[in-house]
Amino acid sequence: MKVQITPRVALVDERIHIYVTELPPGAKLKITASMHFPWAISEKYESFAWFTADANGSVDLSKHKPDAGTYDYIDSMGLIASFQKVSSGGGNIALDLSIDESLFIDIVCESGQDRESVTLERMFKLPEVKRLQITDEFKGELFYADHSNNKTVVVLGGSDGKRSALSLLSGPLASRGFNVLTVGYFNEEGLPEKLEEIPLEYFEKVFSWLKKNPLTHASEIYVHGTSKGGELALLLASRYNFISKVAVSAPHAYCFQALDGLMSDSNVSSWSYEGKSLPFIPVDNDIFYEHQRSCLEKNTPFGFTTTYRKSVEIAKNKEDARIKIENAHADLLLIAGQEDNVWNTYDACVEVMDALAKHNYQYDYNLLAYKDLGHTLPIPYVVPISETLNIKMGSGVFTCGGTLQGNSYGQADSWQKTIAFFMN
Repeated sequence: MKVQITPRVALVDERIHIYVTELPPGAKLKITASMHFPWAISEKYESFAWFTADANGSVDLSKHKPDAGTYDYIDSMGLIASFQKVSSGGGNIALDLSIDESLFIDIVCESGQDRESVTLERMFKLPEVKRLQITDEFKGELFYADHSNNKTVVVLGGSDGKRSALSLLSGPLASRGFNVLTVGYFNEEGLPEKLEEIPLEYFEKVFSWLKKNPLTHASEIYVHGTSKGGELALLLASRYNFISKVAVSAPHAYCFQALDGLMSDSNVSSWSYEGKSLPFIPVDNDIFYEHQRSCLEKNTPFGFTTTYRKSVEIAKNKEDARIKIENAHADLLLIAGQEDNVWNTYDACVEVMDALAKHNYQYDYNLLAYKDLGHTLPIPYVVPISETLNIKMGSGVFTCGGTLQGNSYGQADSWQKTIAFFMN
């Protein structure tokens, strides 16, 4: 048995190719993968797949479907996408997150008495990528290299406010030559505790810093936003015409009510300007509780998409709350999962596209819609998809939506197209 796995050292978002040869034709091959995060070593993940060697005595994961295992489709990254937690020491992979150390994955191939193992190193950033914390003007972190391509991407996260998680995509993005600035806007020291009436003037400080800082000297600014950060990215682009490219993953077309955890009773907007709440769509909690009760009775996972969709439908101020994206001066890339179960991002993106067409928008705009994609991280092969497919919450199960295969494909395809979008 000869095992060929390439590349053995790569960035965490890069694909690997697993190819096993010199097997007896028809031989059974089991491949197992295991890993843990360097900041949460007690949380262990594994995946496996059984294959039958072809007439040439080979198994190619990019061409062969598993006979059985943790995934059931053809994909050379199927083992990575289908990681499942097999043991826990009570840790939390979302806490104390650090990309300073690489992730290591052990691949074991077994056929009869033959056994071979390979260890893969998956880097969150290349060694030349440096990091600079900003704490005075705003809360942020700049990822950069001495010989960057002079393109700066501002990265905005979602409703949990955990800026550290943004490093998971900022490190790989900076490793492609970009300056990448993650920006915190609530839920950390010195910032608002809740996602409530966040002043847009705060981001003017960010843009001013980027233009003046010798590391960036940005005349054009790119923005990447995910989920609630996508709502914010579109809102900022609609107001500041020096933003020239915007990529948003699972965004929305409207400004919404403030958030306090998953839901909120605050009757104010998520965003403000000059001390005033921006017009917003109220989120009717009664719709959510009715939906959740129905899911519990049917023993099915619940989500928030129904709540957001119906809240938009009954809102009397839709046009006031709509983000006037047609006023932007930016190329736009929208990414939406049609099975998003956090909010109705696909509906929203279709509305955005319609508004742009209606107003004869003069810049490039494109929607990447994925049939079986839910609400996931915009970068693939980092956090196991199993962590978002079904989450125990109270007496029920919450799901971000989509399928294993759909989420894996949608993440990978949209991420590569996002990099190309910022490159061009």
